[in-house]
Amino acid sequence: MPIRGIAFDLEGTVVNVETAHHYGHLATAAEFGVNLTLEEAYVKLPHFIGGPDERVCEDIFALLDPAARTSIAVGEVLSRDKYYYERLLATVPIETRPGFLEAFRIAQALGLKLAIGSLTPEGQAMTLLERSGLSELFDKKTIVLREHVRNEKPAPDVFLRTADVMGIDPRDQIGFEDSPRGVKALRGAGSKAIGMPVVIRPTTVAALVEAGVCRIFFDWREINMLALIENLS
Repeated sequence: MPIRGIAFDLEGTVVNVETAHHYGHLATAAEFGVNLTLEEAYVKLPHFIGGPDERVCEDIFALLDPAARTSIAVGEVLSRDKYYYERLLATVPIETRPGFLEAFRIAQALGLKLAIGSLTPEGQAMTLLERSGLSELFDKKTIVLREHVRNEKPAPDVFLRTADVMGIDPRDQIGFEDSPRGVKALRGAGSKAIGMPVVIRPTTVAALVEAGVCRIFFDWREINMLALIENLS
């Protein structure tokens, strides 16, 4: 099938805000008595890379002292996690990853349809889109966010929707993702998945391969977009 469109995950894949997410998770865990290094979080929090935040907070909650789990709810952990993330987000630059804009323009010149498929809530997503300049590149109708779908990744809903708003068959769509959950969502939609990890670790790469990526790139500047599209078509 010819490739007619590309769906891009937003956080991590295109806009690297993982520092704010990761250190927000660590601050949240510490507030509730779970002190972790970044390396320990990679191992002990299964959803630390790729989220979503709700699942990371469930992971943190599971590590709490049993007595503490009787006096607080997961929702309290999530509330504090959002607080730390938003505070950190205000201090970091919000930019597209190096090389993305060039890859985007080449894809556009090739006549491909382009969409964003993210489970970031609309309020947070619009902040990222506006501060990074992406809101000027994407038609609002082709931006699919958490509020637009029923089921979160790894369910295929978000990428079935991106194909729909682009007016193409999901089999004619490829997607770029940084998490195994996103890769599984693409595969479930019938689309090919390209891995774009932010955290470069053997376990991270292996998880993307196991989830079913057909290619992995570590930097947008590595990609020859024309050759990739021709090859996958």
